[in-house]
Amino acid sequence: MKIKIPLPLLKNIQKIKFGTVKTVHENLEIPKKVIEEISVRSTEALIKSLSDKDPFVRAISCEVLGRMREKKALKQIMMLLKDPSKYVREKAAIALGQIGDRKAVPVLVEALNDEAEEVRVTAAGVLGHLRDKIAVPALIKTLDDPSPTARMKAAISLGIIGDPKAIPALFKALKDPHELVRRYACEALGNIGRPAIPALLLALKDENVRAHAAQVIVKIK
Repeated sequence: MKIKIPLPLLKNIQKIKFGTVKTVHENLEIPKKVIEEISVRSTEALIKSLSDKDPFVRAISCEVLGRMREKKALKQIMMLLKDPSKYVREKAAIALGQIGDRKAVPVLVEALNDEAEEVRVTAAGVLGHLRDKIAVPALIKTLDDPSPTARMKAAISLGIIGDPKAIPALFKALKDPHELVRRYACEALGNIGRPAIPALLLALKDENVRAHAAQVIVKIK
């Protein structure tokens, strides 16, 4: 079956000129500065972003570098513990824990005095992860922090570090008004081991902690 195209329409089709079709991208010019930025190596770009004006960018860059355990960024991330944004400071503390370099211990100890509870809590937890006895005096002081979460984290970290010098302070923490602080102080004493047995024997006489103390002391070898 043949399709007949009307003569007037056929003449109009013959007049149409078919040229090269251009896409939008062909007319789009990428600024030289943008090309330079996207051509930089990933680590260098992330480290550079740690000084970005946007705190959200600084925080995310910090988080990624921490996950990468990028030691090249250690110095810059340590400096971010003084960042104006508490969100950035918290991310910096987490990243330092992930990188795992004990050179960060002094600045993390300072962070235990941060005005933001979230930063103090994070720093207390990270110091336990780094297992450096230099942090013990500061963590003992944190057992008196206004935040029960910070006190709990300090107790946990002192147990992980395992320094017997923390025994008196942890024994005192068994009288803390918050049950979780008392519980983790007991567990910290158990982690310290044999040197903490006298303190745990006394704890068995305290109705508020005797159950926790009993569970802990029977595990000591």
